[in-house]
Amino acid sequence: MVQLAEITWTDARDYFSRCDTVILPVGSTEQHGPHNPLGTDFLNAEAVSRVVGERTETLVLPVIPVGVSEHHRQFPGTLWVPPQVFREYVKAVALSVVSHGARKIIFINGHGGNTASLLEVAGQLRREHGVFALVILAFPMEMLEIGGGHAGAGETSANLYWHPHLVRMERAPKTEQRRSLGPLEMEGLGRIGRAMFPWDTIDLSDSGVVGSAGAVLDASKASAEKIRPIMERFLGELCDLVERVKKADLKELLCRPHL
Repeated sequence: MVQLAEITWTDARDYFSRCDTVILPVGSTEQHGPHNPLGTDFLNAEAVSRVVGERTETLVLPVIPVGVSEHHRQFPGTLWVPPQVFREYVKAVALSVVSHGARKIIFINGHGGNTASLLEVAGQLRREHGVFALVILAFPMEMLEIGGGHAGAGETSANLYWHPHLVRMERAPKTEQRRSLGPLEMEGLGRIGRAMFPWDTIDLSDSGVVGSAGAVLDASKASAEKIRPIMERFLGELCDLVERVKKADLKELLCRPHL
């Protein structure tokens, strides 16, 4: 009994009578190159949450599948909402489960573009509502050792691990990122010299596989076997963290009063 959508209200009542912790998977629906599914981020967040929920017997809420993804908007199929809409929606979902007894919420986030908004919501929950919230990325950072970039070899490997039937490896490209925006030379992601600018994926890549300006990204190097030990360690660490959060005294996790 770990998926809220699959249990009855009486089962939910029983759960909240004995546990104050829930997992809320969050992701996006956005382009991930010509080879990965548009749902990559929410599908991975949902999969990680399901495994962690099962192993720790923690209730998992339905995934939030659309996030802050406007920088991918030139690629058909991408969906997005403005950051303020995303924040208000996530906060409302969180407070609805708080009304039933949850006091610790673990956001498992599959999309980096959501992170700032989720941290802002977590801060509001902690400061204003007596709720402790954590934001955890649904991808192990060690996957960058396989290959970096959005929809690159590392992220594609995660897809092959969780749902290989949705990956079109025959379409996985090797791409070199653009170096210039008009007459200006780009550096990293969204930097021109000492300045930053609001970049779009298409500024750097026509394939949707995107990384630092000038970088060569080869998604064809992806492999489920390469990421398997990384993912298993990652899942074990998440389960340990969830168990520690569940056991922690809520009073010790909330904001301290004024001196």
